[in-house]
Amino acid sequence: MRLSKRKMSYSIVGISIVLMLLVLVLAQSGLHESGGIVLPAEQVDTGDAEDTGASEGLDVVQITPDTVQPAINTLSRPVTYTRTQSVETFWSGGGGTSVSQVSVSGGRTRIDTPLPDGSICHMLVIGGNAAVWYDDETTWTVLSAEQFTADIAQRMLTYETVRDLPVSDIAEANYQELEGVNCIYVATCADADGYASSYWVSVSSGLLKQAERRCNGELVYRFTAEDTNLAAPEEELFLLPDGSVWDVS
Repeated sequence: MRLSKRKMSYSIVGISIVLMLLVLVLAQSGLHESGGIVLPAEQVDTGDAEDTGASEGLDVVQITPDTVQPAINTLSRPVTYTRTQSVETFWSGGGGTSVSQVSVSGGRTRIDTPLPDGSICHMLVIGGNAAVWYDDETTWTVLSAEQFTADIAQRMLTYETVRDLPVSDIAEANYQELEGVNCIYVATCADADGYASSYWVSVSSGLLKQAERRCNGELVYRFTAEDTNLAAPEEELFLLPDGSVWDVS
């Protein structure tokens, strides 16, 4: 019975990857050349409730739909980090939330996600390949797809896609402070299917802090990240469950 449940779980993961590809590919795109914009540093909290310097500091560099793409080009994701990420999905009459611990080192991404039944899904992503196993299993299943990425595995919108959008598709762009983190905020216009995306990208880390997706004005998806640690994760996290190094070449 346990084996059948595991086989079903792997099938669900495979189907989920295909569905995520279909949904997130709407946001996929390329690059624009950098415009040489210099972004402001993180503001220091003085502890003075009347001090508005932090919010005023967000206006040091003017960000608009016309200038946000060169600004995004100045950002880059860190080579190593660990953080907690949550994904909320909403539908008529309900919704769901999943929380994952994500560790990144170079081109390797480890995602650990507790499931409703109490088990933990482990996923190691390298390029377009994902090794998936549960709990303390020592065997794994490999899933591959040509357009599969670590962002898709994390169910995270790729904010870099903003760089290739026509300016006319950007509804709003500015600086915003979100939970004490200075972010570049970008909102897209609704596409032909009624979907519009919003991104909050940390100026200091170059990582997506929060994202939302709406369909015909209704919130259907929210991504949130917190507790970011830029120190290199332990190498053990990027081994297969039998302790071996995964060679995907």
